[in-house]
Amino acid sequence: MPNWNAIEASFLNQPMPQQLGELAASLARIKSWSQKNASREIVPILLEESLLYVNLLQQQNHPHRVELAQLQELLQGWVNKGSRSTEIANLAPIAATWSARVLDMSGLLVVADSKTA
Repeated sequence: MPNWNAIEASFLNQPMPQQLGELAASLARIKSWSQKNASREIVPILLEESLLYVNLLQQQNHPHRVELAQLQELLQGWVNKGSRSTEIANLAPIAATWSARVLDMSGLLVVADSKTA
């Protein structure tokens, strides 16, 4: 089982753009693992991780608070439903969409693009 206290401490020590990047990466992992047969054990942990990140972001004064609240509600619903294989298979496209949205919120790609220009 993950050390949630260590994960939380590490997350909180990052600047907000990196925190959003961590959330986007976690959502991308949900997408990836929900398409694999071994997902029954992994996906619930990734859902918990993503929910933890959103909960921590919601404690801050974040400009994307409304969108994060929508994501928080979605993740909580998935956590409450458990890891039924039919549900897990449906997570991939939704998680991918949210991953892209959160990555866009982070501004990390804009910063990276402007440095290479």
